[in-house]
Amino acid sequence: MASSDTSAALADHLSAVARDLRSASTAIANEFVRQYVSTTETGTVDRQAPVEAFEMAVRVIELCGDGLAGNGAVPELPPGRGARVALQGRSVAEAVEWLRLLERVLTDHVLAHTESGMDEIRVVLGRLGELFDVLCTHELEAFTSTYNELAGWQARVSTDLLSCLIAGPAVDASTVNDQARMLNINPHQPFRAVAAYHDPVPTAQQWMRVRRRVMEALWKHDPRREILIRERRGVLLALVPTDRPGPGLVPLLGDMLEGEPGRSLFVSAGEPGATLSAAGHSCRQALSALEISIYRDQRGQVTQCTDVILEVLLAHNRWVSKRLIETRIGQLVEKPHLLDTLRVYIACDMALQRTAEELVVHPNTVAYRLRQIATLTGRDMRRITDIGDLNVALMAFDAVQMRRDREEARTDLRARLFA
Repeated sequence: MASSDTSAALADHLSAVARDLRSASTAIANEFVRQYVSTTETGTVDRQAPVEAFEMAVRVIELCGDGLAGNGAVPELPPGRGARVALQGRSVAEAVEWLRLLERVLTDHVLAHTESGMDEIRVVLGRLGELFDVLCTHELEAFTSTYNELAGWQARVSTDLLSCLIAGPAVDASTVNDQARMLNINPHQPFRAVAAYHDPVPTAQQWMRVRRRVMEALWKHDPRREILIRERRGVLLALVPTDRPGPGLVPLLGDMLEGEPGRSLFVSAGEPGATLSAAGHSCRQALSALEISIYRDQRGQVTQCTDVILEVLLAHNRWVSKRLIETRIGQLVEKPHLLDTLRVYIACDMALQRTAEELVVHPNTVAYRLRQIATLTGRDMRRITDIGDLNVALMAFDAVQMRRDREEARTDLRARLFA
């Protein structure tokens, strides 16, 4: 048979199959709905109204008929299921699962009702496969476009919400609640801020790995994914719901830091706020505690705000800090070796021998320095009350130094997050 005759015969066959599909569209769509609803009841596919599934199936069958009769050209399918799946926050697989099920139903119908030879059937099935590939591509593009738009919108709303909470002044609870509901977050539950900082500044790939480990720990505490996040490469702030069963947030973060992230990651946590609108103080506490953790080089552990509450207060009250320094250790500021000796002496529980070992000096040298400190400060180095007073002054000295570092843009975490 001539090639032109073969092509004409194949075109006639495709047209005949197309007519059959159009005439049987109602029966095929009903069979699809029966199988689709049955599959839905097993929990593998998201439930959808049978009437809507039927209408979608009829529309696709008509498109397939047009494609078979018109050499495979398929009119563009309006984005429907893919966009809706993205808006519902479901898996991308669900955007095309229904199309692949309909393709199987159509294939079964063609095999059962076509009396041509296997060569012709293979051509028809191949053409149907190409048509469904095009339809699936349309749905995936709709899913991707909607997902990206939604992710960008959610990121902007989340950023605006965190910016509003961290700013400091009291916020309007109704405004916060409205934005939270747009993000599908329950604002009437306790939230706690967690902050993380990577040192040294990571590459994009390093930060991606570390961020994933941090988020895995947070998601274990928040399976409903109601976390608000703001981040820049190397620094992250998250507001996490705390009203959840299971291990606490701090133990989960501590377990995470026992691995590789603990060598380069500083983590802190603020006190919980009763509601989302009241959680701004927790954000500020977490960032302040993180700055203190960085200054003290306390990497690999979770620094809670309550652990450094005095340092946080001193860091935010410059006048008090300066007065404590001037009246307690003002004479030692220009003598770093005496400040270091005092710091180590307190850390070693006022044990002379241990202090000497830490400083790698003779115990007599430590004793001599302590007498100098006592003379300059007017304090008795054997009295607990005097040592406690000097320790507070050392905390104030550290707070001033930390504040100077922040003003010089070395550790201004809030500026880095919201630049």
